[in-house]
Amino acid sequence: MNNFQLIYRKYFYFLIGILFIFIPLFPKFPLENISGTFVAIRYEDVLIALVVFVWFVFNIRNLRKYFSNIIFQAFILFWLIGLLSLFSGIFITHTISLKLALFHWLRRVEYMSLFLIAATSVSSLNQAKFLIKISLVGALIVIFYGFGQIYFNFPVISTTNREFSKGLILYLTNGARVNSTFAGHYDLAMYLSIILMIIATNFFYYRKILNKLMIAFVGFISFALLGLTAARVSFVATILGLAAVFWLNQKKVLLVLLIFLVIASVGLIPELRHRLVATVTVNLLNGGGPKYTPAPGTITDFTPIDQIPENIRQQVLEDRAKRAANPGSPSTIVYKDTVAGEPVNSTELGVYRSFGIRLNVEWPRAINSFLRNPFLGTGYSSISLATDNDFLRSLGEVGILGTLSLALIFYILIKSLLKVFNQSQGFEKYYLLSMITSVVVILVTATVIDVLEASKVAELLWIWLGIAWAIITDYKLGKNENE
Repeated sequence: MNNFQLIYRKYFYFLIGILFIFIPLFPKFPLENISGTFVAIRYEDVLIALVVFVWFVFNIRNLRKYFSNIIFQAFILFWLIGLLSLFSGIFITHTISLKLALFHWLRRVEYMSLFLIAATSVSSLNQAKFLIKISLVGALIVIFYGFGQIYFNFPVISTTNREFSKGLILYLTNGARVNSTFAGHYDLAMYLSIILMIIATNFFYYRKILNKLMIAFVGFISFALLGLTAARVSFVATILGLAAVFWLNQKKVLLVLLIFLVIASVGLIPELRHRLVATVTVNLLNGGGPKYTPAPGTITDFTPIDQIPENIRQQVLEDRAKRAANPGSPSTIVYKDTVAGEPVNSTELGVYRSFGIRLNVEWPRAINSFLRNPFLGTGYSSISLATDNDFLRSLGEVGILGTLSLALIFYILIKSLLKVFNQSQGFEKYYLLSMITSVVVILVTATVIDVLEASKVAELLWIWLGIAWAIITDYKLGKNENE
């Protein structure tokens, strides 16, 4: 073994540590825009490409050995089916363009390749411990920055629409939900969900009271910031994950404390409380507060052109075009943007429309894509950037074959983690538990959010899972652990 190989084996995991800091903390400034979408190549993509290149150079001789492993074979299968779906979408269903679809496919390869890199590069429990500590340091900075946006007017970088994604420096407005260093509040909430699983399990691993108090404090402020995102599904999924961690560790007292913490969060955070209540009253019970009833002749954003009086029809068309080109620009016409029967209350209206877009637009679009080509879907990028359901998105884009191959990855992963978890102790036991519960939390969240397409979340998730795979394969149950 030459000197360069020794240096690689000894220090490469520091590059993974850099990813744990850079990915969550560096804002999503665009480096190069991709035509046809407001998704761009960003600085984190360059860093990941560099890490992948270094890994490839030093592991090219080991590739055959790595890909004889069943989990890596499952990754290759998923990528190949995605590529086959891409060509099917171009030449059979004619639903995608090569450039944009290839970009989406490469993005998924990029995110998931981090699993392979972490799984084959972490070679001791001490390295794994170091990386988890680094990721928690990054989380702590994310959390404090999030509170800084609320109380000290720290800037926000968002990608929630085409204009924002250009890297505009924004600030939270009254009632806006916190993003921290992420591109949206949903992304931040998903990230905090995983962090809370790691924090909760580490609480049981450390024995010293001071360590437990520090971990409990970080967990408390993480949970508080999660509540401030008002991301309902992530909030509920996190509660389920934490309850599972406490139950499996037979800490019923902590389950009671969790219930009080949830009640306190809902009681003290109005935006979270109102959205949870509106979800039940408006979306599930079809009730809620007063509904909008327009006066005769009222013009809304949704009024058909042929129903607008001729004397102002042209003015309305110009006004709509102006506001479409420049979102947020003032209107020259005073009219409502609410349809008859929609809630009057702004929170209820937001919840109503959010669910309505999913139910009436995004989910049917994915289902139609699936029905058009059940085996391979209509290809990546064919159903726009958002479906808000990762299961339907997968079926629509890569069909049954692609979805089953992705499910195979998670099946192998969870089955292997559970098997070793039942035999393990110490750090590895608690870390494996954090990853098992994280996968459950992510799968629950994926019913209404595109989790595996949220770049920062997906990248970090695959690294964390790769470390877990390294723990169960490259060294056995704490033999290299220094307690």
